[in-house]
Amino acid sequence: MKLTLDHAERLNLHALLGAQRADVGFIRAIWAVQDRLALDAEEEKAIDLKREFVNGQERTVWNPSLSTPARDFEFADAEVASTRTAIETWSAYAVDADHIVRRWHARRPRHIIPPRPG
Repeated sequence: MKLTLDHAERLNLHALLGAQRADVGFIRAIWAVQDRLALDAEEEKAIDLKREFVNGQERTVWNPSLSTPARDFEFADAEVASTRTAIETWSAYAVDADHIVRRWHARRPRHIIPPRPG
C-alpha cells in the first residue's frame, strides 16, 4: 500500500508506534516501520525539530510554521496490519486531553489505515 505522509503525520505515527507494548516480534516489525518513517537530518533541520525531556519523558517538538514536502511510502500488507493494530488498540488516548491526537486522527486514519472491509 502506498501512503503519502507529511512530516507531522510521520512524527506522530512514529511516536504512537514507539509507545506500543508487545512481544519481541511485533516490536521488531514496528521498528522496521519507524526506521522508514523517521525524518532524516535535513528534514529535522528544516522544521527546527528538537528533542527535550519533560518529567523524565522524551518529547519531540518542532516549529509548526515550518514544513517539509510530503513523501510517499510503500507498506507491505503485514506492515499495514501491524500499524492498524497499533492504532486501533492503543489504550492511552484521552478524549479531552489529546487535542493534537484528535486533530491528527480526525483527518488521518482513513488515509493511513483504510476502513476495514465489510
